[in-house]
Amino acid sequence: MSDIVSKKIVVLIREWLQRKVAEINHPAVIKDIYTEVDITAGYFVILTLANLIALSGLINNSAPVIIGAMLISPLMGPILSFGFAFITGEEMVLKRAVRKITLSVVLTIIVATLASAVSPLQEITSEIISRTKPNIYDLAIAFLSGTAGAVAICTKKNYLTIVPGVAIATAVIPPLSVTGFGLGTGSYSIAFGGFFLFFTNFVAIIIATCAVFYFYGFKPSMITEADVSYLKKRVMLLAVVLFVISIPLIYTLHKSISEIAMKKKISVLLKRELDREKMSRLQNFSYLEKDGTLEISAVVNTVDYIRDEDIVDIEKDISASLETTAKLNLDQIKVQPRGLKQAVVTKVVPPKQPWEVLKASREDVVKVIRQTTGRVEKLISPSPITGFQTGFNDKSPEVSIGFTIKRDDPLSDEQILLLRRLIADELGLPVRLTVENRPFVQPLVFSPGETAVSAEMKSALTAVRDAFRKDNRIKLLIESYPESSISYRKRMINAEERAKAVVDVIINEYGIPESSITISIGKRKAVKDPFVEVKVRPE
Repeated sequence: MSDIVSKKIVVLIREWLQRKVAEINHPAVIKDIYTEVDITAGYFVILTLANLIALSGLINNSAPVIIGAMLISPLMGPILSFGFAFITGEEMVLKRAVRKITLSVVLTIIVATLASAVSPLQEITSEIISRTKPNIYDLAIAFLSGTAGAVAICTKKNYLTIVPGVAIATAVIPPLSVTGFGLGTGSYSIAFGGFFLFFTNFVAIIIATCAVFYFYGFKPSMITEADVSYLKKRVMLLAVVLFVISIPLIYTLHKSISEIAMKKKISVLLKRELDREKMSRLQNFSYLEKDGTLEISAVVNTVDYIRDEDIVDIEKDISASLETTAKLNLDQIKVQPRGLKQAVVTKVVPPKQPWEVLKASREDVVKVIRQTTGRVEKLISPSPITGFQTGFNDKSPEVSIGFTIKRDDPLSDEQILLLRRLIADELGLPVRLTVENRPFVQPLVFSPGETAVSAEMKSALTAVRDAFRKDNRIKLLIESYPESSISYRKRMINAEERAKAVVDVIINEYGIPESSITISIGKRKAVKDPFVEVKVRPE
């Protein structure tokens, strides 16, 4: 009985597939495929424009601009044609698709490299970083998107709405633009990551396209044993490539999941130990694994300071729960619960001298500002406030306040407005706020030919360590600028060695992971005294 049911199900499935295949206008689809492999000047003009638009969006950290570049990019056409030729064995289409894709990739990278090299903006933005570390989900997204695109081409259903969505989801142009940016700025890890993302998307689209075209009846026109053998070899090659690239993608995903799981465990343990009703509450924390020790830096608001012996007990509990050696660095902010416990007694006091009034007013304003700096630093983390100045105007109730902070990028107008409103609410007075930036680390100046990091330089780099303890999501950009007194080849070698020496100190002595660091070799005119800049980029 079960055999009869199984056979009926197989027959029904076979009939359903035959009906679906019969609905497809195969000649029309093949005509579209042949059109996509034609090499025309117009195609490369549109491709170059999409590339430059994507590069501009990446450099300016603008997601809408990047999406616009994805929509006008014509590169998906020859990739889908390649998948069609791969499964059907159409050698002419295969050769022309390979030639068109190769020319497209090479041209895109060359144009992006040249544009990045001459661009005055060479900062590594979050949009660039996000396209340098693909994981297995990127492979899955490209596979699903390629499937949708191939189905739309075969069935012609919702073609105008599906194809733009596929172009956005698969994003084949921005990774190639990132590759060119990395080459143009000397950031080869950025270049490799961008190209690996493109290759991941390319392989997934090909696999999805092959499956869909085969499903809809696009097979070799003449099936012989040689054709079957050749098809099997092509499929096996594709499977091997998929397996090879899946290994680093799975590792990247596993690493990200492990970091998220560890952070969640630490958060639960710290809250269990530090969140005590009406006594203390955990505000934020960061952690760092170094030499087998888990260093945790946390900030807690507390009514009464937590004693050293209690902190030691907390360290032991965390170590036991995580089965590793944990060290807790706890910053405590003492707070006042509820209201004042004593009534204010009005006293008659003699009038103060003008200088006493001025001094008292100044001290009150400074006190309020000093109390507010903790909240300000949370908003601009990991930047600390190193000093501030106040001033008054005889014709306005406005208070002038100037902050000096450690930060490599200026605050946005929105951030300054938010800080100004925060301070004005605390003072109860209108505020005019200015913010002066000082770099986390002053440029590390070397003597010509020198590549070793001095003790003074190591001391200066502790500012980076402190910033990472406040926020372990920050990214570091190491930019090395060569001297002009020696040959080009030698100066570039020296510049790379200086950058690597600085990175070694940051990783080995201060425990910042390599994944948070990007190296760039300055391409601008060489300088008399070579130097290295270390810039902190908030997440």
